[in-house]
Amino acid sequence: MDGKIISSQRNVYVVYCDGVTYNVFPRGVLRFKNEHLDVGDNVTLDDESSRIINVSPRSNELIRPKCSNIDQILVTMSVAEPELSPELLYKFLTYINMHSIKAIVVLTKTDLIDNLTKVNLLAKDLEKLGVKVFMLSKNKLDTIQEIKTILKEKTSIFMGQTGVGKSSLINILDPSFDRKIGEYSQALGRGKHQTKEVILLPYEGGFIGDTPGFSSLDLGVYKEDIAQFFPGYNEIYTECFFSNCLHQNEKGCKIKQEIETGHLSKEGYEIYLKLLNELPYKKERFN
Repeated sequence: MDGKIISSQRNVYVVYCDGVTYNVFPRGVLRFKNEHLDVGDNVTLDDESSRIINVSPRSNELIRPKCSNIDQILVTMSVAEPELSPELLYKFLTYINMHSIKAIVVLTKTDLIDNLTKVNLLAKDLEKLGVKVFMLSKNKLDTIQEIKTILKEKTSIFMGQTGVGKSSLINILDPSFDRKIGEYSQALGRGKHQTKEVILLPYEGGFIGDTPGFSSLDLGVYKEDIAQFFPGYNEIYTECFFSNCLHQNEKGCKIKQEIETGHLSKEGYEIYLKLLNELPYKKERFN
């Protein structure tokens, strides 16, 4: 029988098959082949032993959070407690683009700040790039129904910093999930970890995933990679005069042209340059 791994711990996997969950082990041959298993893997169980005997090819694979076969990622960021970091948000979106997964942004705790001008401008820039943005507050939850709609029959995960409200949002979507909710520490300036592992929860013909939060993201990529996958740039970077263009001072840079005409955000470009300066080259360049 076929199913999906929805959680794992110490080589014990919880597999969801037609509304039933099984705690199972992989067959020895899979361990012998050193074939690792991820949450999100589509697997086949032996009918008699209920051991995992086969893993289907993956459509995608994420290293952090560790999971596979994801249809869409809801990047969840708070506008306060912790403070919104556009740089981190663009890092998340770049990382998602690298894996060719659809990205959606959810901005939480909008009731905690009085002036949303900067937040609205950021949301407007992202939506120009085709990234849907939802804004949530404890006083205004009317967008929940729209979020529910986009989750139907999809395998989706919530991804973002600790303490931004990922588990709280999942509980609003379905209170029966009863996910533990972290708190924001004023002293530490960040959220306290509650979710320790990736777990997929069956929801409306698909799955929604809660993931451990983190306050930084080491992309493990190079300058050349971010030049290709930065939001908005991934659509047109091939039109640059140089195939290895970093969109700085190079001749015939399509990205710079789009910024000058207003089709791409100047604010986004400033963030791009900041992230670019943090990364090494993929290979040594000679001037």
